[in-house]
Amino acid sequence: MNELQNVHVVAEGLAFPEGPVALRDGSVVVVEMMGGRISRVGPDGTITLVAEVGGGPNGAAIGPDGALYVCNNGGRDPATRLSGRIQRVDLATARVETVYTSCADQPLVAPNDLVFDASGNFYFTDFTHNGAIYYASPDGMSIRAVATRAPSPNGIGLSPDGNILYWAETHVRQVQRRQISAPGELVATPGYNIRALLYHGSVEKDALLVGLPNNHELDSLAVDSSGAVCVGTLVDSGICEINPDGTWILHTLPPSLADGAVTNICFGGADMRTAFLTCSMTGRLIRCDWHRPGLKLAFEG
Repeated sequence: MNELQNVHVVAEGLAFPEGPVALRDGSVVVVEMMGGRISRVGPDGTITLVAEVGGGPNGAAIGPDGALYVCNNGGRDPATRLSGRIQRVDLATARVETVYTSCADQPLVAPNDLVFDASGNFYFTDFTHNGAIYYASPDGMSIRAVATRAPSPNGIGLSPDGNILYWAETHVRQVQRRQISAPGELVATPGYNIRALLYHGSVEKDALLVGLPNNHELDSLAVDSSGAVCVGTLVDSGICEINPDGTWILHTLPPSLADGAVTNICFGGADMRTAFLTCSMTGRLIRCDWHRPGLKLAFEG
């Protein structure tokens, strides 16, 4: 383990923050999953409302049109629950639009996290026991499943060259990787996915990057400039830095700021060496140093 350095609380009192997105002006947009809203945290910690989206907003990313695209898992309260959906939020006007609620005749259950590729389309995870990875266009006109029978897929990201797709599977504590041959086209990998064969009768081929021990349950993620997959980690909590060769280390918060649900990470700052972490149980957005630059995302800089 390695303790994170230069750690500061940027904001607190957030209702289960997730999906941090660092903006050019130094502010950070976060979703408040238990509040059904999107908020902006200024460099001084001031929290302002961006938009009410309802349900349970989870992952978020800036799209090619400058809007914020949100994975909404629908929320947990039966009285206010929505169907799972992808939403578009205009950051200037607060207008909220629903982009997708299904793929063909398959309803989205609990969309969790998304990442845009250089073509302007995005991959996203649907967090269910027999979950799926989808590829979609931001205009609402094209969506298809590119991987299925993934157990509880959560965070998702792309390698620096855009040729590898990574996703974290929470309850099995694994990160999978698949080569990309063209936008939205994943390459089948040698060997069978024995887990899928045993539990689902499937021989879909995923490639395991790493499986973690103990209680390192994996949440959402970002990739840094070296290609390391940096995953928010629950229970045995912190940020797991997983190198492309599968070696890994857990970076932890100082004991005074410990949180059992470090759910997500993004990178920002002029040199991309500032990491922003969402600490969801304590409702905090944390800022700390990262030991190398993060990866600048397709439409966020």
